[in-house]
Amino acid sequence: IRAIYDAVEKMGFQSGNILEPSMGVGNFFGMLPDSMLGSRLYGVELDSITGRIAQKLYPQADITVAGFETTDRRDFYDLAVGNVPFGNYKVNDKAYNKLGFSIHNYFFAKAIDQVRPGGIVAFVTSRYTMDSKDSTARKHMAERADLLGAIRLPNNAFKGSGTKIMTDVIFLQKRDTLRQQDEPWLHLAEDANGITMNRYFVEHPDMICGKMEIVSGPYGPTPTCQP
Repeated sequence: IRAIYDAVEKMGFQSGNILEPSMGVGNFFGMLPDSMLGSRLYGVELDSITGRIAQKLYPQADITVAGFETTDRRDFYDLAVGNVPFGNYKVNDKAYNKLGFSIHNYFFAKAIDQVRPGGIVAFVTSRYTMDSKDSTARKHMAERADLLGAIRLPNNAFKGSGTKIMTDVIFLQKRDTLRQQDEPWLHLAEDANGITMNRYFVEHPDMICGKMEIVSGPYGPTPTCQP
């Protein structure tokens, strides 16, 4: 969390409206740097217990205890941050159902609409946002926002919370116009060892915090980022 704030500060963010759309008990709010304390905080949390804990911890924040699909403030936030839910299931949100995105990509699509042009989206997400064979979700994002960068975390990054999974932190900046153009991060490529992943990581191996290897798992050989 500190590293994400450090990055967005270097991108020029000082203070503004901050959204955390799946906030849990609000660790991103709790670690807001002193330099950003002038910001207005808005949180959304589906689980009623964690959401109510967050409301007690951050009474100055505007926290909605409901799903992200129930809120709508378009072009309002300057920064959206968080660790979005990921999995191969969908959220029922009328405005986005037609896209058919899995939950993590839905959070990106909606958050891009919620930030103002020039606003930043910085999310921790499953590697499948960048690595899925189907590039539809990446194309949708790329039409609306510029990829500022992505960082691949090692599979032990969240070991303390009981998940051993490969995740990426993706930084996007919303544009004020839709633009369709081919960009490297829309595609997959193979690295020197024959491991298929997003072309961005093949071209920027310095953005991988670890070593990409094929590891055998319950679903067969799987690429993983070893620490």
